[in-house]
This record gives sequence, structure tokens and C-alpha cells, in this order.
Amino acid sequence: MQKLILLSLILWGMTVQIVSGQGGESCTAAVAANQGINISNNASGDQWFTYTATMNGKVTISSVGLTTANTYVEIYDGCDLDAFTLSDNFIGEQSEVSFEVISGLTYYINWRNYYTNQEFEWSLEEASLAQGEFCSFPLASTAGYMVSNAPQNKYRWFEFTASRNGKVTVRAVGDNADDCRVAVFDDCSYTSSINNDQSWNPSKIAFDAVEGESYLVCWQNGASNGQIEWTIEESNWEAGERCIDPIDIDVSEGNVIDHESATNKWYRFIAREDGDLTITSVGLTAEDTYLEVYTGCGEQRAFYSDDENGLQSEISLDVEAGKAYLIKWDKIFTPDAYTFSLKSSQLTTDLPDVAESDLVVYPNPTEGLVNIDLTSYDSKTVQVKVVSLSGATVSAFELSAGMVDQFDVSNLQSGIYQIVVEDLVSRKVVRLVKQ
Repeated sequence: MQKLILLSLILWGMTVQIVSGQGGESCTAAVAANQGINISNNASGDQWFTYTATMNGKVTISSVGLTTANTYVEIYDGCDLDAFTLSDNFIGEQSEVSFEVISGLTYYINWRNYYTNQEFEWSLEEASLAQGEFCSFPLASTAGYMVSNAPQNKYRWFEFTASRNGKVTVRAVGDNADDCRVAVFDDCSYTSSINNDQSWNPSKIAFDAVEGESYLVCWQNGASNGQIEWTIEESNWEAGERCIDPIDIDVSEGNVIDHESATNKWYRFIAREDGDLTITSVGLTAEDTYLEVYTGCGEQRAFYSDDENGLQSEISLDVEAGKAYLIKWDKIFTPDAYTFSLKSSQLTTDLPDVAESDLVVYPNPTEGLVNIDLTSYDSKTVQVKVVSLSGATVSAFELSAGMVDQFDVSNLQSGIYQIVVEDLVSRKVVRLVKQ
């Protein structure tokens, strides 16, 4: 009888130990977790745990291989804060996440009950940092071809220093390229203007680099082969790849573009007169397109369209004479080549017969040298074209804005010309008589 009582007490004690190992129901009621195996029971909701790091290094939280439950975990620096990392379906339906820790700091672990109300085991392990595992300890990389170890679903961090100003393209090139994702950051704050954790790019990304500046490239390999073949290429930006270098376009049909360069595609439409304009890929492709319209670089978008008709985009707007509209076809869905059109029931592509504007050129008439007042322009430079009355461009050049500049038409035949001045947001035309 005493043996039975003793056995009952032992079993009761074991039961108490297991129950006491459960997580709290809220962040403020979180239960301390230990290194090794812990237990979460999501029958009554989320399960919260805390862990205070005993060393500078990393902590790995994992349910992989310990349960068949569909688990989901989030990690926090404190209550009432957003999770700074999470894991879902790391291997199968189980979760695993590693994060950098500082000795003495406390971290909060939340096993969510999104997908399960089961009881399951999970592990917590501390370890030293290995180079490339985290942003703070990246591996070195250079322009060219590389093969890097990258365990399945683990991040691998690299530091690249630009040798020149211009475009840098990072892309996976191996057999498992389609299973790779990449992001580029300015620093470890993860708030980069280049990219961020919410905008990972499948296989490739292009960004604007400054000579001597360092950038953090982070790869995630979704395949199980344990490596990534990839390249870094430095080059010049091409027309249409940035807002500041748009391709001029008029009302037209069947314009073909793609995002093979891993960039957005920018176009500029300058209205010759007031009217309507429709920008559309509807009925022209099966690709998933995304369209935005701006009235200037760095400004808030004026219009956007996604899934207007199926997966295609379309924007209709009223345009004003002399005003420029920047059209951005976004690479967000990385489609193959597709077609778009600009349509209007009113607009033409012809230059106006008479151009009234506040643009001042003198002397007018002139025998050669022409002064042009560009003090009202905020941009650094403007594009100037000299156009004959037949519509042919006989001369094109760039002048400095914000001042009275000068150009020479002494080589032109006598007659009437139109001087067309454009920057990214406007187009002005004035008549010039060449004697």
C-alpha cells in the first residue's frame, strides 16, 4: 500500500511538472522556458514563454522532428511590440527560427494556435554565431560568380562593397534558382530604402549603388541541396529602369516590356492637350501586372491599378496640356514579357500649331545665338529640342536649369522652328524665328 501511495505521489509530481511547463496565456503571463525540450499546449489559445540569454550568440527555437502538429511561432523583444521574426512551415508544417541574442536580455516566444490546438514538444538551444548566419556577421562577397553554402530555409548574409556608381544586379543562376529568394539592405536595421523583409525578390534584384558603400545581401534557399549559385554584376542603368530615366511614349498600341532586368519599367507621357488617357494591359496578356502613375519622381503615386480585370491592370485619367505623367509598370509579380497600350478618344501625338507658354527665348528672331530663361525650373537639367514645322527634330541637347542658358542655331536654315523644353514634370513649347 505504501508503494502504491509513493507511486501515486511520483506520478502526481510528474503531472504537476508537465503542467507547470506550459506557457502563459499572454505576454505578461509568459512562463520561463529552458534550454532543451519544452512543452506547449495550444488547446486554450496562444502559449507564451520567455527566455533570458546566457551568452552573446544565437538561439534556435524548433518544433521540427518533435511533433506532427502544424505549428507557428513568433519571437518578440517585449510585450506590446511587433514580432521581429517568426516561422511557419519551415520543414513540412513545423517551425524553426534562429535569432541573434545578447547575454542578459529577455526574449518572448509565442506559439500561436492559428493551426493547432494540440500539445506538442519544442526545443530551445543556445549556440555561438557562425559567419554568414546573421546580418551582424556577414560573409564577404565580390562581383562575379559564387557558390555559397545555404542550408534549406536558412538565411545567409553577405557584404558587398560597390566599386563604382551605378546599377548592381544580384541573381541566382543555378539549377535551384527558382527556389531562392534575395533581399538587399543598407544596414542591419532592416528598414532599407533598397528592400525590406516584406519585399523579397525571387532569384534576382537590382539596386542603385554608390562607389565605396557596402550593402548587405541576404539569400534564402528553399531547396534541399544546400547551396546557391549566384552572381553580382555592376553595370550602367538603362533607359526606363528608373524614374529619373523614363522612356517617352505617346498614344500607341502594343508596347512590349518585361522585367528580366529585375527592375521596374518607367515611361513618360507628356500631354499635348487636355483630354483622356487610358493605360492598360487588359486583354493584351495573361501575366499578372501592376501599374502606377506619378506626377513626379519622389512624389506620392497619383493612381494605381492591380487586378482591374483578372490579373491585368488599367488606369483611366484626365490629362492636362503640357503636364508630364510618369507610368510605372512594377516588377512586384516578376512577369514574363507582356504588352500594354495607351489609348485616348481625344489626344493626338502632333505638336500644336501655335505654342503659347511663359518660356522666354531672345533675341527672337535670331541669326544664331539664343538666350533661354530656365530660372523657373527646379531640376538640374532640362532636355531641349529644336523642331521644324514638319515635326522633325533637327537638334537635341541638354541645358542647365535654374539659370539663363544659351544655345546656337546658326547652322540651321532660315525659317520658323519650335523650341521644346522638357523636364520630368513638364513640357513647354515656344516659336523661334531663324533669320
